[in-house]
Amino acid sequence: MTDTITSGQLFMGLVYSLTQSAFISLGKLPDPMTGNIDRNLPQASQTIDLLAALQEKTKGNLDEEEDKFLSRTISDLRLNYVDEVNKPVEEKEEKKEDNDAPAEEKPEDAE
Repeated sequence: MTDTITSGQLFMGLVYSLTQSAFISLGKLPDPMTGNIDRNLPQASQTIDLLAALQEKTKGNLDEEEDKFLSRTISDLRLNYVDEVNKPVEEKEEKKEDNDAPAEEKPEDAE
């Protein structure tokens, strides 16, 4: 097979996958299964911590591009996490209410 995936590509894919999961947990992206935007800050924090542990355990074993990508990703996620934690309560509630609002129902045809 000529189209082999390198370990570097697999690593970047793993980081990207965990990043998407964290952004979904932060409420920055919709859940691909439901289409809803829900926040789960403890889960987001755990995913960010997982990426940081991955960075620590792979220190010295990544090439420059992989190292920069992982560092930027963790930094971006931490900034977004702080942004979400510091949002005013009413803004958080409005966002949740907007997502929970049912679609307008169409009146049934009267006979």
